[in-house]
Amino acid sequence: MHILFHIVQLPFPSCAEPHPKVREYYEDYSRLFQVFLKDYFIPEDALWELPLWAAHLAGMVRKVGGTPVLDDLSGCPADLEVCVRELEDRTQRGDILLLSPLAQNYDLTLEISRRMMAGGRCTVIGGNMAPLVKSSDATVVHHGQATPESLRRALSGVASEVENHMDRRDTAGWIPDYNLLREYDQKVPLLRLNASHGCLFRCEFCGDAWSRKLVLVEPSALEAEVQQFEDYFPDTRLIYIGDKTFGQSPDAVELLLKVFANRPQYRFIVQTHFLALKDDLIEQMRALGVVAVEIGFESASAELLLQNRKVMKDVRELRDRLRRLNDCGIKVVLNVLNGLPQEDGEAHRKTLDFMHQSSAEVSLFNLYNFVPYPLTPLYPQLKSRIVDWNFRNWREDGLAVFELDKISREESFSFFLEKVDVAREIVRNHLALASSPAENYEAVVAGGV
Repeated sequence: MHILFHIVQLPFPSCAEPHPKVREYYEDYSRLFQVFLKDYFIPEDALWELPLWAAHLAGMVRKVGGTPVLDDLSGCPADLEVCVRELEDRTQRGDILLLSPLAQNYDLTLEISRRMMAGGRCTVIGGNMAPLVKSSDATVVHHGQATPESLRRALSGVASEVENHMDRRDTAGWIPDYNLLREYDQKVPLLRLNASHGCLFRCEFCGDAWSRKLVLVEPSALEAEVQQFEDYFPDTRLIYIGDKTFGQSPDAVELLLKVFANRPQYRFIVQTHFLALKDDLIEQMRALGVVAVEIGFESASAELLLQNRKVMKDVRELRDRLRRLNDCGIKVVLNVLNGLPQEDGEAHRKTLDFMHQSSAEVSLFNLYNFVPYPLTPLYPQLKSRIVDWNFRNWREDGLAVFELDKISREESFSFFLEKVDVAREIVRNHLALASSPAENYEAVVAGGV
């Protein structure tokens, strides 16, 4: 029987406008990023990057003998009736709809799922919000890592819950299918690629901490995926490596070096844990063509991080590693996380001090407020303290949705805005230097002046 799997990219409901300080900071952020990478751009009124999950699911669907279809509703209003009409026109009874909601479109997703089920469609809901989905909200509720095997369960059309956690001995052997995403050519500034899935660290605040394992992508599958990049997106040369912690798997790094050995046109952004920043890994980054590395820093408070099962290096050693990256021509983007439950004024001040002290080594900051998504290990202990269950307000640039241990939600948000102020001051200084002679600018941001 011919089965159509509809991979549905739902609209993202427009929430309140970001705080003016946040909006202005990220405008400066984008301008500085373009100094580093002339071809970088921010799409207007469109997705910022390819919906990678669609390519992965399409590959899995083909592996189980189904036919994938992408229904991209991202440009539609976040209105139930509009979305239902669109999907009714594009689907038939018996078709399978694959849905992966974010917090902000979670309620919309459930309403769509129930309406489509009533119309004879089978719906499958997975992703980070799946633990909150009731059995009556979807035909199949999927928990864990999607695989071709887990998708086969959806073929039966029988209401069920599916849980799948890949074993560390497994390898990801499906080949993502980018044919459905060809229309994004020249519309996105970067592509995203994984050489491994999962993470071995157990940080309490991480939405991916549930994986606790590392699954490597098969070499032939990665080679085939990169070949699709060349075929379908020949002018896009920037790739974001989605491995949760680059360098955690030496095999994955070696595989990337091998696959791109004869593809020198590509440049890369990677993300890693500061404990992984050894000299040999930095040299591998340089050899691969890494232009920027995002570092999971979070906070300068070792006590705060330890309370969340993250070990911190001595900040002096960390700064030495940052200088080493700069010496190799690799820009540093520091991830800073505000609003952890135990944060207080002292932890906040330590982080501000480090941001100032490391301003010569750090080019940009990714600034977040902690959100207790259901798959974060902190969620069970914070659930009773969540005071805002309107999922549209679960924003990483907004007021905390739970009561913190030591400070109010409002004070925590004021801390976030202070971090934004410091980050903007540093980035604006870099932008000012960018108008100076190039050799002077490079020397300053590398800590040489």
